[in-house]
Amino acid sequence: MNGDRGYDARTTRRAVELLLAASRKTGVSMQIDQTVGTPIGAGFGASAAAATSAVYAAAAAAGILEPKRALALYAHRAEVIEQTGLGTVSVVYDSAGAGAITVPGEPGVSRFVAVDVPPGTKIVTGYVASFDKKDALSSKAISDRINSLGRSSLAAFLADPTLDVLASEGERFSGRLGLESPEVKKLIAAGKGAGARYASQNMIGYSVHCVTDADAAGKVSAALRRFGPGVRVDVYDVGTKKARVLGSSHR
Repeated sequence: MNGDRGYDARTTRRAVELLLAASRKTGVSMQIDQTVGTPIGAGFGASAAAATSAVYAAAAAAGILEPKRALALYAHRAEVIEQTGLGTVSVVYDSAGAGAITVPGEPGVSRFVAVDVPPGTKIVTGYVASFDKKDALSSKAISDRINSLGRSSLAAFLADPTLDVLASEGERFSGRLGLESPEVKKLIAAGKGAGARYASQNMIGYSVHCVTDADAAGKVSAALRRFGPGVRVDVYDVGTKKARVLGSSHR
């Protein structure tokens, strides 16, 4: 992973193992080299993206001809087993853009409602440190709070499925959940103070994402960078391309 042979990519490894076992590909040996452009373990969906891309690539290399949904199931199940994801695979395997999962479940069962994204919308992120999701998901008190706040935010989004409601409910959810560290709170305040329309904690990570337009993106990123080299700052467009194996018919 990113050139580190010692990195414990347990979700990716588990996904590929599930794929090969179900396909009865015994005696198959392969090396998977991955490059992840976002921070890992910080609520960016890196584990879901890594596991999904790995099973797509492994299937292509091993000659396993299955639809995208069938392959994505192995990545989804690996995230459940390893407790590294929040249903992200069910979206990234065949969706793009911004929106919310409104019906939970595996790929093909869950429902994703996309929202219109104004041209020029930027996402400015600030990363402080990784967060082990098991610390939160294994706590009944936190899980109960997640479910309660989630139901309320989901109801508000379904009543008005727009980017503004999605982002504002994200702010409300993360603020009331209580997992924001002092550094995360300062980053959120700095982003909003610099002109971000919305800013909230990534779910789940010691990191933030700010929704802004192209004109304010530079000011917002500069505000986050003032916290020093300990904060990684990136600026992204909202994606438009679905996950796929390059050069294949699986699109």
